[in-house]
Amino acid sequence: MTSEVERLNERISELASQGRFREMEPLLLQIAEITFWERGPNAPEYATVLNDLAGLYRGMGEYSKSERNFLDALQILGEQVGKETPEYATCVNNLAGLYRLMGDYAQGEKLFLQADGIYARTVGTENFLYASNLNNLALLYQDIREYDKAERLQDQALEVVGRVEGRDSVPYLTSLSNLAAVCLMKRDLGKAESLLQEALDGFRKTLGVNDPYYASALNSLAAVFFARGENEKARQAYTEALDISRSLWGIDHPTCASGLAALSLLYQRTQEYDKAEGCALEALDIRRRTLGTGHPSYVTNLRQLADLYEKMGETGKAEEYRSRAGDGSRPAVAQ
Repeated sequence: MTSEVERLNERISELASQGRFREMEPLLLQIAEITFWERGPNAPEYATVLNDLAGLYRGMGEYSKSERNFLDALQILGEQVGKETPEYATCVNNLAGLYRLMGDYAQGEKLFLQADGIYARTVGTENFLYASNLNNLALLYQDIREYDKAERLQDQALEVVGRVEGRDSVPYLTSLSNLAAVCLMKRDLGKAESLLQEALDGFRKTLGVNDPYYASALNSLAAVFFARGENEKARQAYTEALDISRSLWGIDHPTCASGLAALSLLYQRTQEYDKAEGCALEALDIRRRTLGTGHPSYVTNLRQLADLYEKMGETGKAEEYRSRAGDGSRPAVAQ
């Protein structure tokens, strides 16, 4: 590794610790160029940089760039280090996570299960990599509403991470937050809040509040308050989580769209329809530009707007958005 690459990596670490993720892109591109010329286009080291770059693009919501880099890294690793290796499995896991975010759940599940098998054969089931893959697969099952599967995998991942990494570690706290999200979907609100409060306290101590893990857990806690009808608590938590996400990723990011959609539903409940409409339209625009009009979140957003316009008495707009969602004349259901 050249001194220039070492310098760039140190700067990237600094930026990551400060949540300045977008500023990392040009530095990673420089490392990729240096590694390409020094190590060659088929070197595992180059694949590692591509994987890191793909992960950054995934976090930034630039999914096409992310997929291209993950696929290039996967091909190199498969040819140079072999497909029965933890390195290859990790790239498979990362690509599966991307497909989950893109709404391609069948392909995501297939790849998560592939990574699960490789990890079990190479590093064993008492390993953080294996547990992390379980956690990610659980998130996919949560997305497609297979909550029992998701909870079972989250419990298993939490036990492994607690033994391997410790109960004060960021991976353990993340597993707590993810398990809480499943409990929320199953309407076990007491357990969800307890897990999230523990996770938030741990994140606050280890990472601070200007962090995506903290924001994600806070957003889940807001959803617990929303489910209980504690509207003001929900509004405060949703708004704080949205502000953190905007400071980390910028205003045009899928995570921000999710926060806006949640706030829109809250404003619908409190009959603040102008605010609800503004948040929902902004979320829809972000999802259109970053995810595309075929993504499940975009379609859900259309249905949310149809439901809102129905409540506002604007039946023409309601029918328009139902039609765009492919629902015909069926009543909209907010999600």
